[in-house]
Amino acid sequence: MKHIIILPDLGQTSSEAKVVRWLKKPGDKVSTGEPLVEVETDKATLEVESYVGGYLREKLVEEEEVATAMAPIAILTDEPDEAYQELDASPSIVREARQPSVVPSSSEKAAPTAIQALPAARSLAKELGVDLRLVVGTGPKGLITKRDVERFAQMMESGDVEGREE
Repeated sequence: MKHIIILPDLGQTSSEAKVVRWLKKPGDKVSTGEPLVEVETDKATLEVESYVGGYLREKLVEEEEVATAMAPIAILTDEPDEAYQELDASPSIVREARQPSVVPSSSEKAAPTAIQALPAARSLAKELGVDLRLVVGTGPKGLITKRDVERFAQMMESGDVEGREE
């Protein structure tokens, strides 16, 4: 089984952290509660423990990169040779605009559906002119990550999709 490790919320003053050093490399066995990575916030350097045991298959954030709290940082599997689908290897990054999951009754005013994206992904999308409604989020519960926006922008450049905001 595939397990996605997320960067925990490190407190009210730290919504992101820089990965200082990975304590494990892909293929290494990781025990529940074992330190997996060192991260640095604006106030301290901390070890992030794995909340599940298994084998580190992929690091989603490299050393010296900044990760946002609650964003995926690694993938673990139960077995060392277990097949898994990469978190962000979606063959199609395009989807129809998100629809509300609950249809409001006629007496309720319909509010626009919020697009769930990390702040870094929103900033990059704005910079690149990417319409976030067209990007498939690969983070927890469909959260759009910076990597999702980058892949979508690459697809736009190659002509595979159209998604620039007007």
